[in-house]
Amino acid sequence: MNGIFWLDEYQDAVFAELKKIPWAKTTGIYPELPDGFPTPAVFFDVCGWERSGSEIGGNVTLELTCNLYILRSFVSAGGQDEEERGVTETQVRNAALKMSDWIHGRQFGNGSAPAVLVSAEPMVWEKGESAPEHAIWGVTFTQRLPVGADPFEEPDAPLLKEFWLGIFPDVGPEHADDYILVVKSEES
Repeated sequence: MNGIFWLDEYQDAVFAELKKIPWAKTTGIYPELPDGFPTPAVFFDVCGWERSGSEIGGNVTLELTCNLYILRSFVSAGGQDEEERGVTETQVRNAALKMSDWIHGRQFGNGSAPAVLVSAEPMVWEKGESAPEHAIWGVTFTQRLPVGADPFEEPDAPLLKEFWLGIFPDVGPEHADDYILVVKSEES
């Protein structure tokens, strides 16, 4: 099975799913953050990768380490009592818990393995001026992803229409009637 050829293919698949989250007012790919974005927000980042210990297709299988950054503006909680359930820190923590459940086992893109939740923790935003204005949690996960063309896939190879099994020593053309039909395509 062929894998992805560009990282954008994988990121676009993740982003398409993030856009379906009903409570997320802003979704995006980190570090491309819009100015003054409404919250709650979820941003996706591929932090790095290494070669996977097991192959699932493509020319090479990579183990990606990714983050989902969940942000909630402190301004959105203005005037709320600190003891009241639902203040900014609690809301972003609850959203991180939801995203931890959402990401585990999810698959994105061409042939990706199920995502594996690693951890979730509060984050300190180091980019831009908006850091102090948001409560932030990061949800870290890994995902195996096939990359490149499978060297054994032959795109022009004909598809099998029937598969027959012969049991040794009764094999060969003189034993054609001894073979057992294992599977037959509906087209044949």
